[in-house]
Amino acid sequence: MADCSHSYIRNREDADLEFTRGFYVHFDHIARILNMIAREGDRSRFSADVLAGATGLSADQASTQARIATAMGLLAPRSYRSMAFGELVAERDIFFEDLGTLWMCHYAMSASPRRLIWNHLTNCLLPATGTTSLEQIRTTLIPLASFWSANTWRNKLRQEVNSFFNAYTEQSFRRLRYLYKTDNGTYTLTHSPAPVPLGAFLAILLLYRDRFQPGASGLEVPAMCTADHSPGRLLHLGEAQVRALLDKLHEAGQLTIEARANLDQVRFRPDQTWLGAMQSYYESIKSD
Repeated sequence: MADCSHSYIRNREDADLEFTRGFYVHFDHIARILNMIAREGDRSRFSADVLAGATGLSADQASTQARIATAMGLLAPRSYRSMAFGELVAERDIFFEDLGTLWMCHYAMSASPRRLIWNHLTNCLLPATGTTSLEQIRTTLIPLASFWSANTWRNKLRQEVNSFFNAYTEQSFRRLRYLYKTDNGTYTLTHSPAPVPLGAFLAILLLYRDRFQPGASGLEVPAMCTADHSPGRLLHLGEAQVRALLDKLHEAGQLTIEARANLDQVRFRPDQTWLGAMQSYYESIKSD
């Protein structure tokens, strides 16, 4: 795991060990929150008490699910006002039934080094080993343990790992067929994850560019397959699968593949944004 030393973490403020605060990821709760915010969008801020009162959740539950929605790009940090992607999902896929929505939420939430456990598992440990357990996660993160007290490290890490495993085996992320629990209690990447819809894949490519190569007009194909936080790595796609999706996008005129001489890259249109790509994706599935 050469790309996953976590050398960027120099103190506990650099990483969010207890991102989900011991709660599971409940998409039905997030849907309730998005619905309520859509109805009362003129507020400047949605407090935990306001979210709780409108959804029937406790204040802690409501604020945690809103925090998770923020990590997915649906809500704005702290104010919990709806972001453009949140408005789009509220209008087009409020119950998170579409695979494109789920893959985008998976990528947006996992492709952040601050969310230590989620990022470590999807970007580092699982792509390298294919299987993992709580003890293996603890072992691979030992260099960071000194940033927290022994009790905090042990308990919060266990809670966060359990939330991650639950999200992909019991909650809506299970539909991605990304992870499964084995008979011996470990968790393993599946051999056949759910297909990534073409329009959603384009949106994820553009989000990857914006986060990790901002301003770039194109991306190297090998990097999109295996680099840190790449769509290939986080979506559990092999190089052949990534290239097949790119070929389809090229044929559809959504990007240009430059594969001549020493070039092996794609170029995007100047006006393309990941949000615009998701909007086009939703429009395309509505018309199917």
